[in-house]
Amino acid sequence: MDAMNELISMSLTLHVVFITSVLVLAVLSYFFVQQDKDFRGFSKRVESLSLQYYFMFAALFFTGLVVFGATGLEVTWQIVMMLGALGWIIFTSAKLHQVFKRTREVDIESQKLFKTYAQRKYLTDILIILAVSVVMYAVSV
Repeated sequence: MDAMNELISMSLTLHVVFITSVLVLAVLSYFFVQQDKDFRGFSKRVESLSLQYYFMFAALFFTGLVVFGATGLEVTWQIVMMLGALGWIIFTSAKLHQVFKRTREVDIESQKLFKTYAQRKYLTDILIILAVSVVMYAVSV
């Protein structure tokens, strides 16, 4: 049983590290959306950060799955809330990708639309991650 507790402890620690990484990447993406005036430079930065962002979400999902399995596969409202948050972030990310694909370098209006949507998306992601983290911390204390 000691090995199982160690697995849960390590997975939870990694889960917190990945949550922090996702939050930092969301803040950086929001910052780049706000600051960059050149669409080409901005889109390359956001695209490279997006790959890291989704990789961290995959790692976050994996560590959550390990903890879920190690604790007996019990579905609680906390797990449903975390999966709902993850689902919403993935859904809005897919929508952002659709808007990005329609954006043209010469069309200023489509660039403004993309930047507006990206600002809302990353700000919403930050708020969701913070809200879920605060609720999880409040419940665990």
